[in-house]
Formats: sequence, structure tokens, C-alpha cells
Amino acid sequence: MAEKTRKRRSFSDEFKLEAAELANKIGNSNAARELGINESVIRNWKKSLEGNQAVQTATPSGKTSSDLEREVRRLEKENRYLKEINNILKKSTAIFSADHMERSK
Repeated sequence: MAEKTRKRRSFSDEFKLEAAELANKIGNSNAARELGINESVIRNWKKSLEGNQAVQTATPSGKTSSDLEREVRRLEKENRYLKEINNILKKSTAIFSADHMERSK
């Protein structure tokens, strides 16, 4: 009797993430049927994705959450810098105004 050996399929992390998102939208069994995989595989992927803090979830803009966090940090830094410049300009305006007022007397 000949043994059947079945080659194990592997899926990318991106495919697993998209499959889990699809399953959240239309249900595990419908997603599994649509993707041609077993429903338990999707359940396992969803469980591992929920427990994995390093998983990057894509936003509608296509950026991952870590990309957005990096962008927020950059913008906060830029905002602090611009506020500092604004304060310096306010002070210099006050100095020049006071100097101008003294000259016009």
C-alpha cells in the first residue's frame, strides 16, 4: 500500500492577517470556504494574532499602527520645536516693539 504524503501549505503573515480580518467581517466558516482552507486554521490564526502584540494591523490609509505611532512621535517633536520658535518670536517682537517705542519718544 502506497503512503500518501501531502505537502504542507504555508501562508504569509499578510495572508493570515487578511484572512483573520475577512473572518471577522463575514464569519470563520464563510471565510474558510472562500479561501479554500479549514475553519480551524482561521480560528488558530485569529487566536495567535490576538495574543501577538507585535502584529501590525493595517489602517484604511495602508499604514501600520507602528508607522502611525512613529508619525505621531515625529509630529509631537516638530510641534514642540515650533512652539519654542513661536515663543522666541513673541519675545523678540516684544523687545523690538519696546525699542521702537523708546525711539519714538
